[in-house]
Amino acid sequence: MRRSVPAAVAVLLAVAATAGCGAQTSKADAKASATPAVPATSGPPAPVKAPPLSEEEARGVVKDLSAKVEADNFDAEYWKGVTEGPLLEQQLAVVETGKKYGTERPSSPSGPPQKTDPAVHIWSTGKDDGSDRWILGAHEVEGRTVGKAKGETVLRWSLFHQQRTGAPWLAAFIARAPKATALPGVAVGPDGRAVTGGDVAGLAADPANVCGQYGDYLHTDTGTGGVKWSQDVTDVKTDSAAGLKAMRKDLGKGGKLDVAVDIARAPHGPVWRTTDGGALVACTAVSKVYTELGPGRATTFSSSGWAGTTGIPWASYTQRIMGLTVLKVPAGASGEVSVAAESNLPYSFEGTKSTG
Repeated sequence: MRRSVPAAVAVLLAVAATAGCGAQTSKADAKASATPAVPATSGPPAPVKAPPLSEEEARGVVKDLSAKVEADNFDAEYWKGVTEGPLLEQQLAVVETGKKYGTERPSSPSGPPQKTDPAVHIWSTGKDDGSDRWILGAHEVEGRTVGKAKGETVLRWSLFHQQRTGAPWLAAFIARAPKATALPGVAVGPDGRAVTGGDVAGLAADPANVCGQYGDYLHTDTGTGGVKWSQDVTDVKTDSAAGLKAMRKDLGKGGKLDVAVDIARAPHGPVWRTTDGGALVACTAVSKVYTELGPGRATTFSSSGWAGTTGIPWASYTQRIMGLTVLKVPAGASGEVSVAAESNLPYSFEGTKSTG
């Protein structure tokens, strides 16, 4: 079952059993490989024309891949076959952490499975020329939050992408809606496809820039960036700052807490237009929190988003967490940009064990 972190404490992922702490980022440069010269006359294969996705086909994609991304799997090749983009990046980071610390998770008490509505809501894009297509899906799943024993029923929004007709569909992005009735409200054109892009001049913020502005507002002191943020966004900023302040106080003299964030400034996937004239924009960021307990001190996690990291006295550790956020950008210059759905997922962990 996929584990998430509460938005207000996204930088406090691992839950500590001892006092002092509680509870995503650079990508390695790909190595160029030598390839034989390609004749100048060669080119990409002609795209295969494809009719619009039927609702049944789209629902099938959502159901199939949603089940596959729930796997607690530590095989990188598995994730390369079912995910891309932010989700693939996050899963590969978890796999690498598993190589260092193992894949065993402590057993936790759990009650009966949570009841979920089987309905799957879908919106799809694409052209008849066989080029890439996207699906935005929304359906209920049983979710689990780090530090909580019981699962809960949540409405998950997910993005799925197909590079071209005949290529596999891959899961790219997931986020929790605040309540089960919070459907995306995507506009649909006469052809049955979701409306994407279009004229954005009348929106409260430019979708091309709003992800960077959101990250800057939450994690830096640069101000609002000219965007009017809703109260829920302001509350997350305030709560996160208060949480970090409390952690530094708990660490006391000799302890250390450093925070950094890698913000993806461009949105992921299309800009989905909504029935009220607004837009939905998918944003990602990876936060990095380094905690050092200080001389003669250590902490032990009772719960953690990473396998193999509980029950060990850590003298210092670095947690990286990927935030996946769908922003609702309303129509009208005076509108407030808000969070429509959000998940915070374990990314990577590095720790130094206490020798005391």
